[in-house]
Amino acid sequence: MKRRDFLEGVFVGTAVTASSAFLWGKLNQKPSVPVAAAPTAPAQPTTTPAATPPVSTPEPVQPAVVHKEPPEISEDRAYLSKIQNFDAEHLGDIHLTPERFELLKATLASLDEAQRLIGHGRFNIIGFDQMISVVNRYSQRGPFPKEHLNLIEELFEFNAKDYGFYGEKIVTRLTSTVPERDIEKIPYTGHYLYKGDSKRLYNTLRRDVGETIVLTSGIRGMVKQTHLFMAKALQSEGNLSRASRSLAPPGHSYHAIGDFDVGKVGYGKRNFTRDFAQTDEYKRLQDLGYVDIRYTSDNRFGVRYEPWHVKVV
Repeated sequence: MKRRDFLEGVFVGTAVTASSAFLWGKLNQKPSVPVAAAPTAPAQPTTTPAATPPVSTPEPVQPAVVHKEPPEISEDRAYLSKIQNFDAEHLGDIHLTPERFELLKATLASLDEAQRLIGHGRFNIIGFDQMISVVNRYSQRGPFPKEHLNLIEELFEFNAKDYGFYGEKIVTRLTSTVPERDIEKIPYTGHYLYKGDSKRLYNTLRRDVGETIVLTSGIRGMVKQTHLFMAKALQSEGNLSRASRSLAPPGHSYHAIGDFDVGKVGYGKRNFTRDFAQTDEYKRLQDLGYVDIRYTSDNRFGVRYEPWHVKVV
């Protein structure tokens, strides 16, 4: 399926930015401070100006929010407090409007069904063209709705710095695919790794740390990352900034090009919490000396501490 067909009916260019005031809202804006009134000047005679025809105002060409740059961590305790309290509401957080939040829930339901049809393992690496083809062929609910594709496109195109996520955009095309000749499925995990540096490093960790350490998330293509981010946005009640403090927005995840997550066998969901940093497995990783963690406790990405996320690229 061609990208042009895939994106038919999607808001792009000025259409996206023109609707941004409707799509996004800022929470907890600072109240305006009253200013003391200046002395009143004596009244002056006035004349009624000649009527002027109304001037049409062009559509805005930039989102309604101001782009922000990452703060200097050494000087900004508020920044550290925000990523340490990543699951709380903070000044300036961006929310979906109620209408878009309802659309988010419906879109996530469509992606949930796609994952059931495709299978959890393949869903990690499938591209949007393939995913839509499968849904259109096998879904009992009918073709993948265009309004759901519209929202996916809007989220992908929106500037993540406005959420407070300062990482670079790793994947620049929503329809990018994972080249299957370059990847390998890791037995007993349901996940894939790129051949070469990623697989070599994982095998080395298993050798040096032991079989109690396991791959918990490998390659994540655009479909998978979009699904995860939308699920986090739903959990965050439409607060996109809060979601981005826990998960890279679509297109910004290093899982797309080589990074992977590890955890302790049998540790379950706690592998994705700070608790993992207290395990013997994590302590052994640190003792090895050759393992880098992508999102440290003082990282500049605007993301929570992730001791499980191994940096490869």
